[in-house]
Amino acid sequence: MRRILVLRSGGSDLPPEASGPDVSLLTTHEILPVPAGIAEAFAFDARGARIVVSSRVTVKILLGGGDPLGDRPSASGEAGAKATSTGFFEREFSQVVAVGEETARELQRAGARGVVVSGMPGAAGVLHLLRETPGGLSGARILWPRGSDADLAPVEELRGLGASVVAPVVYGKRVRPLTSFSPGEREILSAFWSGGFGAVAVGSLAALDGFLQALGRPAPHALPPVRWGVLGPETARAVSVRGIGAPAVPGRARFADLIDLLRKEPARTP
Repeated sequence: MRRILVLRSGGSDLPPEASGPDVSLLTTHEILPVPAGIAEAFAFDARGARIVVSSRVTVKILLGGGDPLGDRPSASGEAGAKATSTGFFEREFSQVVAVGEETARELQRAGARGVVVSGMPGAAGVLHLLRETPGGLSGARILWPRGSDADLAPVEELRGLGASVVAPVVYGKRVRPLTSFSPGEREILSAFWSGGFGAVAVGSLAALDGFLQALGRPAPHALPPVRWGVLGPETARAVSVRGIGAPAVPGRARFADLIDLLRKEPARTP
């Protein structure tokens, strides 16, 4: 059985359809709430506005439902208490745009209505969907809560189309030092070095960079021969620039599809 290592920069679990005895998960970053950004998101008038939600981490942060790594509160002070008590995603948004089906399911569990999944991966899918808005985006109001590592270019593009976009940073990411890894996580790193994994599924560029840092930033040619896979073409291009090679990309930006693809593809040879 080919073992698959999944790298995520946030979140301590995988959806059931992406899990299995051949799958190991390594979380590379700590998720840190940004109370000022959370408060800005709650101050936004939801009536008649759209909201874009890029990840399950965003949902959990705005619900105040606990840190995605499971050992710290996800919000503090008044912003956290308000998030827990008011049901942020039950507000009167005219449309809720989710990046990916996993995020959409998390939003629906959080009480969001009118959830639409962008058909293409990442920010490109959001832009494609919103550009098709009847009558254009002039005067449209959009809330796009995001992580500190998110690219601001899509937000600026929407503003260039006439939309009024509020994009508060509601959480930050901090690369986990090797000293914070559990014995089980250190075993995963050792197994990777010894050739114990046949494939690596990369959730984001941040996750890849955090993983390489934990490995001591080796040169690409020094890495064990594994098949790399990513969730979208934007990440694929960035991974290729790092000299790792052309990674596999599933047709849909879902971990389940990526893992299924890596299970079927031939292993990389030295």
